[in-house]
Amino acid sequence: MLRLASLAGLLALANCTVSQMAVAPEFQQTAAELPVSGRKVLKPNGNFQIGGYTVANVHRGWRNLGGFSIFSYNNVRAKQQYEFSLQDGEGSEWYVFGASKLNEKSLMSNTGVTIDVAPNMEYYACHFTSPESGQWHLLTMDPGQYLERKKFKGELSNRSTTYTIAPVYRFAGGGLPMSDVVGYEFKNGDAVVATVQVINNGKVWVSPKLAPDARMVLVSGMASLLLYEKLNETVAGFEFN
Repeated sequence: MLRLASLAGLLALANCTVSQMAVAPEFQQTAAELPVSGRKVLKPNGNFQIGGYTVANVHRGWRNLGGFSIFSYNNVRAKQQYEFSLQDGEGSEWYVFGASKLNEKSLMSNTGVTIDVAPNMEYYACHFTSPESGQWHLLTMDPGQYLERKKFKGELSNRSTTYTIAPVYRFAGGGLPMSDVVGYEFKNGDAVVATVQVINNGKVWVSPKLAPDARMVLVSGMASLLLYEKLNETVAGFEFN
């Protein structure tokens, strides 16, 4: 089931404008927006652009995963899995591997936190390696609805640096929150450093203070979420230990 793309489209038509997610005002004042172009709204597959970055070689399934086990687990079974490459226009390129609904009873995050989940818990993970900053893991656990939003957990980490990920349920201009996620914030401590809107055509904002590698790392995580099609299954519960 796609993430509220059709519902958001109806909202956009009703208001004769494209809805935009709510972005933290203090972040938006200085953030640089990276235009998203070429992304297919109703079926987010195929190449597309995020500013000067190219999301290419999109495949449903893992063709280039190789012999290592993704997320430090062998025989990972996933209802959704895909890969793509991210290119920065200056010769840098790496592959990103993503999967959702991993059928494991627990996962250990890159920071050593063990997450116990129910068998029907919807969670998403991706993995990629930067030649400069090493292996990165992105992991989100989604309770599936706004009323349970405090149970959402997410991080993007290479052990030495960890960005926390928080869901956004509201559009700019106020109004009632949506029942499902419309975008995500990436924070370094208390400061928002990047934001991605995952509905409609997608939108991306990043801090202008980011180093080139950090920016490409965050764009990789956000690109994976732009390709991720939520399963929207009922969640029984989970906890961080």
